[in-house]
Amino acid sequence: MALGSEVEERVVASMKQLGFTATDAKTYIALLRGHPATGYELAARSSVPRSAIYGVLRRLQSLGLVNAIEDKPARYVPLPPERLHGLLESRFTRNLETFKTALDQVVGPTAEVATWTVVGYKALLEQVERLVGNARERVCLSLWRREAEQLARAFGEAVERGVDVVLFSFNPLPELPGTIFSYGIDAARLEAWWDHKLILVADDSVVLVGDARPTEENRAVVSEEPALVEMAVANLVLDLTLFAQRTGVDTAEAITHLTRHLAPVDDLIAEAVASRDGG
Repeated sequence: MALGSEVEERVVASMKQLGFTATDAKTYIALLRGHPATGYELAARSSVPRSAIYGVLRRLQSLGLVNAIEDKPARYVPLPPERLHGLLESRFTRNLETFKTALDQVVGPTAEVATWTVVGYKALLEQVERLVGNARERVCLSLWRREAEQLARAFGEAVERGVDVVLFSFNPLPELPGTIFSYGIDAARLEAWWDHKLILVADDSVVLVGDARPTEENRAVVSEEPALVEMAVANLVLDLTLFAQRTGVDTAEAITHLTRHLAPVDDLIAEAVASRDGG
């Protein structure tokens, strides 16, 4: 199994996020490259010192990632990646449930926080994935191509669940599931004038709005405040209305879904005009 240095770096980084050390990851990768293998062979392949390799192997064996074949010297085989994924998934779920139970026992009832500040680009994308993943009926977003590409999987899974996904962008968007309205303007041209922003409304009840700059200082807000939700809906409706006027594309259905909980302003205006003219 040949792994390029770039791919190996991604695997090491991912395993470190899951709680493994860099030497754990390098040893596991070296074993995937060729097995069964002795500790001496793995030390040579992985750049892990021979003085440390057997301690790393014992730790990986205790965690279920490698297995020793009885031999002299001992030789090791790795847990296949697909089985490792399943193992870590079940372990994480179990630990998360234990964590939640412990927290419930420690913390008493608290008031719900209606508005939450999200700091960092990665946290922004995670929040969007969470909101799209929790949506029951529909989500509507205004976003740039860069963010759309990174969120494609979340949109696909939502559509598969029967969620109505509507995406609006000034950029050309990749082929994505859902309903797409796009002007097709090159992102580089727009970046000379605008910073990346993202607006999301989920189930007419929660909004995420803010910058979408790939920095740790990026800031956005998640809120269930009705006033903020209405402001985000109004922004999306304006974008879709102008898009229809400029391109001739029918956006009425998307706008109707967005405004179903808002005051029927057009009807109220018509009534007021009729009443004034009649009076």
